[in-house]
Amino acid sequence: MSAVDLNLQLKFLNELEDALADALKRYSEETPEKVAELKYMKGEVDRARRIVSERMVEESVDRSPSRRSATEQVLQEAAYS
Repeated sequence: MSAVDLNLQLKFLNELEDALADALKRYSEETPEKVAELKYMKGEVDRARRIVSERMVEESVDRSPSRRSATEQVLQEAAYS
């Protein structure tokens, strides 16, 4: 098991993305630099969410081969019986 709770990270990133989306709406009339900074931050949050999601998939795939191999073993034993 990983030392980092990926579900908790994803929850935090989702909340951060919502806050940035609200900020973009609220400050859409601000200076272009401010809007660009918020868009950059939102892009970084999107990138981080993608990385966390990929790690979650990798962890689930890492766990599934043992399940598959056990299932395959049962099926092979049944086929050779």
